[in-house]
Amino acid sequence: PSPNDNEAHPPTMKGFDVGDDSADAAFFDEEDGGDYGSPLMGMADSVLSDIMSAQTGPQTSMEHIQAFSAAITWNEPFIRCLIAFHVLFIVAAIVLIRKGDIYFRMGLMVVIGVIVRLAERLNQYGNNHWREFSTQNYFDRSGIFMGIMICAPLLVICFVLLVTLIREASNLLVDVKRMKMEAKSNAKKKRAEKSSKKND
Repeated sequence: PSPNDNEAHPPTMKGFDVGDDSADAAFFDEEDGGDYGSPLMGMADSVLSDIMSAQTGPQTSMEHIQAFSAAITWNEPFIRCLIAFHVLFIVAAIVLIRKGDIYFRMGLMVVIGVIVRLAERLNQYGNNHWREFSTQNYFDRSGIFMGIMICAPLLVICFVLLVTLIREASNLLVDVKRMKMEAKSNAKKKRAEKSSKKND
């Protein structure tokens, strides 16, 4: 070919003329917008968003409570024994409060504190041996079941016992102050009687 032919037709790349701006623009438009501008991608995104919105978990506190309650098999022996355990502690707390024995109440509070302190180890043991006493594994790593079904009721019982102790302590303080005031008034009366006798 002659030099004139080379000037008329410069080298080409990938089938497009380097000097043709419209061809370059079309080529880069196809590569840049071929994936992102496809209508199929928009349809896939909308389908995925619909699926994710349909699979959202509970939003309100009531929905969380309902989901937690539905996840528990309330008829199995393990759950019944757990409920009986809490009923036993509640009855014991009521009996001790009515009797007014401070030492037994403090002992029950110590037992509750020990159980709550060992909750993490109990949760780990339940996670490893749940097949021996339960139909499903309630003991996850976060300890939600252990916290709600075991620790929370025991802490409520312990709080009630503590409130009764504080109330009794406040009543004792009031009684002591009343006795002091009565003793002072009696002492004043005796002094007044003695002074009146001397004057007579």
